Amino acid sequence: MSDDDHASIWSPLRHRTFAALWGSWVIANLCIWMADLAAAWLMTSLTDSKFMVAMIQTATTLPVFLLVLPAGALADRVNRGNAFLFAQVWATSVLALTAALVWADAINPVLLLVLVFVSSLATAIRWPTMAALLPEVVPRGQLLQAISLNGIGANAARLAGPLLAGAVIALWGGMAVFALCALLSLVAAVLMARSGYQQPPAQAPSLPWLQSMAAGVQHVRGSERLQAILRRAFLFFSIATALMGLLPSVARDLQGGPEVYSFLFACMGAGAVSVGLVMPLVRRRLGFQGMSTASMLVMGLCALVISLAQSPWLVAPAMFLVGMAWMTAANTMSTSAQMALPDGLRARGMALMYMAGMAGSAMGAAFFGALADAIGLRPALQVLAAFGVLMGWALRHRLRIADAHLNDDANPG
Repeated sequence: MSDDDHASIWSPLRHRTFAALWGSWVIANLCIWMADLAAAWLMTSLTDSKFMVAMIQTATTLPVFLLVLPAGALADRVNRGNAFLFAQVWATSVLALTAALVWADAINPVLLLVLVFVSSLATAIRWPTMAALLPEVVPRGQLLQAISLNGIGANAARLAGPLLAGAVIALWGGMAVFALCALLSLVAAVLMARSGYQQPPAQAPSLPWLQSMAAGVQHVRGSERLQAILRRAFLFFSIATALMGLLPSVARDLQGGPEVYSFLFACMGAGAVSVGLVMPLVRRRLGFQGMSTASMLVMGLCALVISLAQSPWLVAPAMFLVGMAWMTAANTMSTSAQMALPDGLRARGMALMYMAGMAGSAMGAAFFGALADAIGLRPALQVLAAFGVLMGWALRHRLRIADAHLNDDANPG
């Protein structure tokens, strides 16, 4: 075992290219959460429709569902540094356009959804590209530390982004959030451009692009374990993202402003960060199957608490638990899928897992948003709670996720 195996989690930052890439990654995630909160809150001021508010989450996740597999296959065929840079420039342009339209009072609900969708295309490119870049910019012995740093950066952004966006909205309005995100995305693009990344010598792809994607699908279809993970990802994120899609309406219903919404959003981030610190202990106690089942049950019970709460101070601890459940489920399914996939199919297999989660996210947010318009916000939350609890209970012995022997330091988040 090399000394790198025992290196500090911060050791990959000694490599200039990784440090620049990681900084760009953290800034990109910060912008995702800031823009997501600003768009959702802006939608509540443009329309009273709970469906349209929840559709912000659908518009955020649908591009990932549609493009992450093609982008994963493409990342093996192009200069990955240029692909990451393109994603940042794209995000900068769309966010700047959104800020200009909000400033000119030329925005409407449908146009806002279109802009959110188009902006999220950058996320669909960035996710698989980042996964492919990591082994190229750090020594193999520091790859686990680099993956952990990625998780830390993403979850720190999940905590800080909503708080920063809420403060900016309260002081200067939603336009300022989009303008700030455009500026930060430009900074991230400059970091990537100056990172010194050099593409490794190209290897000829073994299969044409479409056949490469088909091979990944065929492998998953032949694995009961991978199919179980994908189905759980679909179900869990249909519940989790539906709850997030209804959260702006919950804040409005509690007579709260953007600072209340951002606070509740940040509580979720805090829960994700806190459970990430003790993930190895939780894994040893519950195993992968227990963690996956418990996450869905907790999500359903939290939705019930939120549906009954009459104060943000009662919603806040529920959102903290939502963040814990979200992080636990994502870590469980991601890690189990990675251990079940062969090296040659890992990127495509992981892309399929993301697709399953994003498909559930898009459909869940749209369905429960429409249900909230039809029967009311709180009854819709109660239906969501019942669905979550029933699914968690019903699946506790079904769609089994096999445990794996892992280095507990490998916690990608």
